[in-house]
Amino acid sequence: MPSNNSLLWLIIGLSLGALPHLIYQPLSVTFIFSAMIAWRCMNIWYGWPLPSKTNKTMKWLQLIIAAIASLLLLSSYGNIIGRDAGVALLTMMLGLKIVEIRSQRDYYLSCFLGYFLVVTNFFYSQSIPTAGLMFFVVIIMTICLISLNDPKQTLNSRSRVKLASQMLLQALPLMLILFILFPRIAGPLWGLPQDAHSAKTGIGNSMTLGKISQLILSDEVAFRVKFDGETPKNSALYWRGPVLWKTDGTTWIELDKQQQLSASPNIISTGPQYHYTTTLEPQNEHWLFALDFPTTLPVDLKTHFTQDGQLRSNDPIRQRQQYTLSSNTQFQFNANGEKYLTEALKIPRNQHPRTKQLAQQWLQQTQQPRQLIQLALNHFNQQNFFYTLSPPQLRGDTIDSFLFESRRGFCEHYAASFTILMRAAGIPTRIVTGYQGGEINPVDDFLVVRQRDAHAWTEVWLKDEGWIRIDPTAAISQQRIEQGMNAIMPLTMRSPLFISNSHQLVELWQKINHNWDALNNGWNQWILAYGPKLQKEFLSKLGMATPNWQNMIAWLTISISITLLFISAFLFYTRKKHDPITQQYQLFCNKISRAGITRTPSEGPLDFAKRIKRHYPQCTNDIDQITELYIDLYYGQQLASLPDLRQAISKFRLAKS
Repeated sequence: MPSNNSLLWLIIGLSLGALPHLIYQPLSVTFIFSAMIAWRCMNIWYGWPLPSKTNKTMKWLQLIIAAIASLLLLSSYGNIIGRDAGVALLTMMLGLKIVEIRSQRDYYLSCFLGYFLVVTNFFYSQSIPTAGLMFFVVIIMTICLISLNDPKQTLNSRSRVKLASQMLLQALPLMLILFILFPRIAGPLWGLPQDAHSAKTGIGNSMTLGKISQLILSDEVAFRVKFDGETPKNSALYWRGPVLWKTDGTTWIELDKQQQLSASPNIISTGPQYHYTTTLEPQNEHWLFALDFPTTLPVDLKTHFTQDGQLRSNDPIRQRQQYTLSSNTQFQFNANGEKYLTEALKIPRNQHPRTKQLAQQWLQQTQQPRQLIQLALNHFNQQNFFYTLSPPQLRGDTIDSFLFESRRGFCEHYAASFTILMRAAGIPTRIVTGYQGGEINPVDDFLVVRQRDAHAWTEVWLKDEGWIRIDPTAAISQQRIEQGMNAIMPLTMRSPLFISNSHQLVELWQKINHNWDALNNGWNQWILAYGPKLQKEFLSKLGMATPNWQNMIAWLTISISITLLFISAFLFYTRKKHDPITQQYQLFCNKISRAGITRTPSEGPLDFAKRIKRHYPQCTNDIDQITELYIDLYYGQQLASLPDLRQAISKFRLAKS
């Protein structure tokens, strides 16, 4: 039966290992796991009964709890197959296993399941905090194994922590060698079931008024960009995403897939060209955000352009992707004709009557498209319209309600209402969603685009000019376009409330955020993104002329062999020098040597004891006791304890008869 001290270490390790999962799992899983942990703790501290062959009541109670747990699991997930259901099952079963640990076998099994629990945390997050917490859990699980193999409790808690940390540090060189040299395959390290690819927060393939404005509450990174050379002005940083054509009066959606792939866009680029590398966060969607407008396709990804200028991946982006592009911010788009102009003129029947009436009034003033566009922008700029991060809820006809009643909106309100106005005036118009702007991190010079930078703008089609970007938000809030979201967001939304009144604390907070973001970016770029391409580039720099499977396996074998030799030599040396049992016995040998009897390197403890007893027969009992304790601790089953040996040697004195 494991000691109570060993059980408490195990409970701490499993609880910390399961802690991140409790965020994703139903409350029933948290409750059952916590209840089982509490049951075992009450047994340790107050002697509460546990399930056993002799205690049928507790055994039946455990079986009933297990049955309830299974039913709750099935009701929450529908089955036990998949990432979420499988991890929830493991969490609950570990809790149930804790209350029935009665032997070393049960304890060992729980420890090894605890190591597996550590691995499952990386199904959800590979962030630095997760890795740090799981490293700490691995140390605790290793302490559990040390505790179980120290039945006499010769090591205190501090010594166990030290020994476990030393063991993991000794394994660190091998881990680094395997990380660098083990041949990488394309894709994630392990295959995940379908439920691992749940939707991510961010831009979607549809737009409803008020949806994009909700993203300003999110500080999550959408993607990072590293420019080769000069970074464009903030007003030119339009990151193109889904293009929306169709509407039912409230929601805007894309063309169907067949229409999107019916033709390639005809782009004539002018002006300066920008080269950059984008690191896109997982989003479970197909589009790749690019500076409007990309002139090339990524080399290492299977991608294509749609008819309306979207850069899309053939496969959903389910892991962090890095791609290199070139873009021109000045271009002509389908100036020679547009296949779907009729789609860009459709307005839902019997909707937006006041908006249509306003467009007809403008048509009576002018028939020129450029002048009509300017009338609409002047209307937004000169009337009592407001750009707000928290627009009011619209009732009834959303476009009419916004234009003639609330007049308070976010970018999607202005984009949608401008599109309806232009279509009612006979000008083909569509909505483009994506991101606008970004913030340069001064620590690593990466442009960080967050979810709060989500934006919607419009494109109008003019004869002989093609699709032209018109951003009606700029007519209301030029500051938003030229300086970015941070310029218009209150400090209370960008920093904790309790420091927002102090300029120095806000600056300190931003500096900490920049350094933390740069650290995360380095972790993403060099650790999580270390795939086949980066591995070959890195090994080439190390001198491997042709990094292939054969060469990497050869390097791996040689490196591991050399490392193991160094570790073995180091352990042999430190064991002889720092082993507490050897140190105590050496004190005994030193006492004997002061009397003129020196132990030779080839002399075993039994032979040495015989030689001492020939000179000091009156000390036979003490010499035999010390020798037996040393042999048991160093070579035997460790039935003795180190304090016993220490005490016996401390009391030992040589005296002639």
